[in-house]
Amino acid sequence: MTDKKHTNNSLKFVAIGFVFSIFFPAALPAVASARTALQEIRETGILKVGIRKDAAPFGYLEGENWQGVCIEGLELFRADLEKKLNRSVRLEKLETDLNESAEKGRFRSVASQRAHLECGPNTILQNPPSGIAYSLPFLYSGTYLLVKPENKLRVNPSGFLQGATIGVLSGSLTEQFIAGRYQLANQKIYEGIAGRESGVTDAAAGKIDAFASDGMLLVGEALRQGLTPSQYSLIPEQPLTCISYGMILPAGDTEWQETVNNFIRNQSSTNLLEKVFGPNSPFLPMSVADQNKCI
Repeated sequence: MTDKKHTNNSLKFVAIGFVFSIFFPAALPAVASARTALQEIRETGILKVGIRKDAAPFGYLEGENWQGVCIEGLELFRADLEKKLNRSVRLEKLETDLNESAEKGRFRSVASQRAHLECGPNTILQNPPSGIAYSLPFLYSGTYLLVKPENKLRVNPSGFLQGATIGVLSGSLTEQFIAGRYQLANQKIYEGIAGRESGVTDAAAGKIDAFASDGMLLVGEALRQGLTPSQYSLIPEQPLTCISYGMILPAGDTEWQETVNNFIRNQSSTNLLEKVFGPNSPFLPMSVADQNKCI
């Protein structure tokens, strides 16, 4: 009787295994074949990085050439990986943007393994989107107001800015901050990928009283447009808010996260800014002010 029951149970397990293999044939192999970022780079010799082309000083295009802090920093990281992996590594630059419904979306590019990481003005959020994680901060910034120099005395960030027109990017954290901090001001919403460019242009020309955004991005856009320090001002002297920027990384890949974090720990953002833009760059005093307040 026992042998018969044992035989029947064995047949049941065989049948269950057969059914499982029919309906879920790829379940186990998919798990087993998953590669970490370091494993893939070791095999292919390619470091795939996502970079926005509209985010000076982080990443932007001059003609067909990529420029910016992310480019310089990631070249150093590439060289670091060559030593770690004991093989040549090529940097492959992939354009990313803010549209997460598109293949080039910042978060989507990393979560789908299109890119091993994304470098740009990525504010570190307490609750990251599904599938991604953040590195340690590699740069600090904060919210500033860009104004026409003649408007500096009239636009007082310490006051209520009653009746003033402040430009903001649609859907940004800055839009939320300005709406809460300056409730008596009028907001002008700038949409799309060219929103910051238009906002900086309008503020420097006096068409609006101020344009609010991350300080690093404001200066980067002003320089990209060829504006001189006599054509625009940033107020106040220290940022209104603190912003920590991190690399976007794949969630769950702890080895890769620690590799990127170790690189960031050994780099100075101020030295990197000076190397890319020179010792007289307006980014340097701003970076010092931001770090003094935010760290």
